[in-house]
Amino acid sequence: MKSLLNQTYAWTLQLAKSRYNLLFIFLFFFLDASIFPFPTTIIFITISLLHPSQSYYNAALAAIGMTTGSLVGYAFGNYMWLLPNGEFTAFAQYLFLHVPGLTIVNYHTIQSLYLKWGYSLLCVSTVLPLPYQFFSVAAGVFKFNIYTFSLVTLLVQSVRFLILAWLIIKYGDGVKLIFQKNLKIIATCTITTGLIIFIYNILT
Repeated sequence: MKSLLNQTYAWTLQLAKSRYNLLFIFLFFFLDASIFPFPTTIIFITISLLHPSQSYYNAALAAIGMTTGSLVGYAFGNYMWLLPNGEFTAFAQYLFLHVPGLTIVNYHTIQSLYLKWGYSLLCVSTVLPLPYQFFSVAAGVFKFNIYTFSLVTLLVQSVRFLILAWLIIKYGDGVKLIFQKNLKIIATCTITTGLIIFIYNILT
């Protein structure tokens, strides 16, 4: 994990030195929320450490990139799973027939949980080691209100990156060291918390 983190940091450092680093921020965060996962937290921290004066600007671009990208992921999940008339697509029907445990009944059960706890999931997603596209595609699949989804995504991601920007400006390289040393602990705690919340919701 540490080796991968260091390699990602070195790769991002090269991008951060480019004159197009602001474009890279928007592009990577857009893709992470839509179709392809990127280590967005590492990218944001690396570029902001190299250009601390533009940290808040980076935060704004990151939040806008995540929000617009999440709408693409939402559309992908929506049209991949449901037809305009509300019926399941051929792709969804194929999965129901060939994926063990994936039934229409289970789909509606998971949908009800997502619609009930969607706000909490979107908030927790900021610290979970999962690409945001997972949540944006799921929002489209389960017909989460697109306006609410967009607003919550923009607010949550804005708070996330503004806090990171503030920490970088105030503590500088200390933020990177804390992140590197505690990545496994952070990931383990957030995954465990997420599982506890999910199991509790099923049992209650």
